[in-house]
Amino acid sequence: MTSISQNLRYLPHTLETRYHAVKTYQNGASVAFICRRYKVSKASLIRWNKRFDGTKESLKDHSHRPLTPHPKAHTLQEL
Repeated sequence: MTSISQNLRYLPHTLETRYHAVKTYQNGASVAFICRRYKVSKASLIRWNKRFDGTKESLKDHSHRPLTPHPKAHTLQEL
């Protein structure tokens, strides 16, 4: 049995888990049942369902990097 390292806060859900959870939700299963079965929160399930457009690629993680630099960041000339 493998153990989870201390610095890992949570186990990220795989793309397959997300896909099957959303498909089960769209087939009419209750939210509580899906949350128990796939060990996901209600908020995650609803967020994935909003984002889902029929493809697995739509459920991939998005970057958290900002699109624009911070307004007070140094410009290239200053650097």
